[in-house]
Amino acid sequence: MPQNRYGVQSQLAGWLVALLYLAHQQLTVLLARSDRFGPLREDYRGWHYLLGSVLLGAIIWRLLLWRREADVAPVAGVTPALHNWGRWLALVAYVLILAAPFVGIIYAWADDLKVHLGPLPALPSLMGRDRDVWMFTGYFHSGLGFMLLVLNLAAIVTTAYALLRHGKGLLAIFPPGYGVQIFIGVASTVYAFTTFRSPEPGPRALAIFGGVCALVWLIGWLIHRKRHPAIKPQLGGFSRVAAPVAAISLAALGAYGPHALFKVTPWPMGEKASGPPGVTSHLAVADHPAARVMASAPTPFENQVRDETYKWCRFCHTVEKNGPHLVGPNLHHIFGQRAGTVPGFTYTTAMADAGRKGLVWTDERIAWFIADPQKHLPGTSMIVSSGPIPDPAVQKAVINLLRRETMADAAP
Repeated sequence: MPQNRYGVQSQLAGWLVALLYLAHQQLTVLLARSDRFGPLREDYRGWHYLLGSVLLGAIIWRLLLWRREADVAPVAGVTPALHNWGRWLALVAYVLILAAPFVGIIYAWADDLKVHLGPLPALPSLMGRDRDVWMFTGYFHSGLGFMLLVLNLAAIVTTAYALLRHGKGLLAIFPPGYGVQIFIGVASTVYAFTTFRSPEPGPRALAIFGGVCALVWLIGWLIHRKRHPAIKPQLGGFSRVAAPVAAISLAALGAYGPHALFKVTPWPMGEKASGPPGVTSHLAVADHPAARVMASAPTPFENQVRDETYKWCRFCHTVEKNGPHLVGPNLHHIFGQRAGTVPGFTYTTAMADAGRKGLVWTDERIAWFIADPQKHLPGTSMIVSSGPIPDPAVQKAVINLLRRETMADAAP
């Protein structure tokens, strides 16, 4: 005989996971937007690891209780198929959250970062810097976030359908806590995406999202306030198979997210530029003479560009001599160099071909490129995280910053 409701432990575990997940999501946004070299970043990272570890414990508790709930009956008015689909969305999401800390720790170790849980001492590292492992785990660490986003969006669409078709919403069709988890999770994502450059669009975007959700709820309530559709009592065989296949397929689709948005890949793809072993910058190679350029003194506008735009360049590129390649190549002494030739970096064929055809990084060509990399050099993996930079004044500021940070002969 199916039980009518989730047990107290399942409800506590579900809501605990939801609260921890949402707190961890907000901390992740702060970490991603913090200055890569700023004083707060290491603190954010420590609390990110600590909160992730607590979330891992809550997820394990939640999953241990899952098997006991196989016979939980749907809420009155919810079809068995919809109830089953809601549970599968939640289960796949919980498994992805379970995997995230393990991928994240390896990703940190492969980047030679210390993993410390808040104020506690760092965990002993089990490996040294390894760019191939870093790329692979970094891709899927980001990919797990995209997978969860796709599942959250599917859950929001499911909720809209359930409200309009059955008059039932988040708290009825999903396991305890998961409905609120996906709703606030999507709202947080809406805010994060719309405030990437500036916080101004955030409140308006949230108001639109909340307004659309309220409108759907209101329409559903009006349709079903006096209507009680008949519910099929049994879960069909097709639904039993289709629900897990669809949920897993949606998660797999989300794994493409990092490449679709950031053009990154889980392993190097393309043509590797030749150079001596261990050399990752132009200055260290005799046949790549450095251009002599001067950098002008920083201005208040340039400092603003550094804080709003240029800081994203440093997430993908190092600038010091023989600095490690990240998502993009090391940029030390890049001025005057042929495109696609930084030693040891694997370029797209588009970038390597451009270098072979004579593309050299001058002020003018850098400005041309960052104005819209995907348009001006189709096939390149280069993007500007904050968006293309068509403004000549911003371009000039970015170029001056590059001169100062990448050229040994630049003025301090």
